[in-house]
Amino acid sequence: MQRGLYFDELREGAQYKTARFTVTEDAVIRFAMEWDAQPFHVDAIAAQDSVFGGLVGSGLQTLLLSYRLYYDDGLLKGTALAGLGIDRMSFHRPLRPGATIQVEYALAEVRASTKPGRGIVRIDMMTRDAAGDIVLTFSLSALVAARPAGGSAAPGPTRQERS
Repeated sequence: MQRGLYFDELREGAQYKTARFTVTEDAVIRFAMEWDAQPFHVDAIAAQDSVFGGLVGSGLQTLLLSYRLYYDDGLLKGTALAGLGIDRMSFHRPLRPGATIQVEYALAEVRASTKPGRGIVRIDMMTRDAAGDIVLTFSLSALVAARPAGGSAAPGPTRQERS
């Protein structure tokens, strides 16, 4: 398994884009039945009379899908020590069945921890649909391992900034 970047390999301002993901109506309903069973998430007919005018994914599902896309991108795979928080979360548009989403993220803050061997990173996330409309924004803070003492100077994977 290739690893992500260590704290000392992260550069404030670096920007990335994830792979894309298309959410199905079945996935919207299954998630909502388990975690957020409001009628506009689970019942296409009842959803027609909602403020959304149709079935929409839960905001929680949107957040979790966005996080999964970011995680699978691999930036901190194997180097993240702990999640520290999620801040400034805003839902801009509902996630609709059939929507294809992608997450753009940037390293907004990279700073040393008070303890050696680790640092703190704040990552600003923006989820967009295929039309480029913003669906969700949030900031994620994580504790990230520094390169181990005596570790190789070269990063494990080839990890390039993407635009």
